[in-house]
Amino acid sequence: MPITAFVHTHVLLWVLLLVTFFIAFSMYKNNKKAAKGIHMAFRLLLLLTFATGLYLYIKIMGMSENPDPLYHAKITLGLLSLIFGELTLVRLKKGKAYSGFVIGFIVLVLVTVFLGYSLPYGMKFF
Repeated sequence: MPITAFVHTHVLLWVLLLVTFFIAFSMYKNNKKAAKGIHMAFRLLLLLTFATGLYLYIKIMGMSENPDPLYHAKITLGLLSLIFGELTLVRLKKGKAYSGFVIGFIVLVLVTVFLGYSLPYGMKFF
């Protein structure tokens, strides 16, 4: 299977992950009982997104004799994005302060997406 198929799968998963994050976030803010189920879906998508990202990282590192060091930064930022997203939802659920985690999550996601699309297997927008 070509690597681009896994890239598309990874992109689909992180888009779904972001959608479920914002749904769970708004449901927790409105004290909806269904937020727990959406949070569990978020966690499942989190694991799948991490798995596809790790697979792509390993595949790209194995294909290239001299891989771009930005791939190391990309996987680190991606992992931090996932962690901050989960920590945000958990802190919101427990009624603790979460605003710093939300800001960190948004910044990390934006930087990770920008970095991912600027690497060789990403799309060229500019």
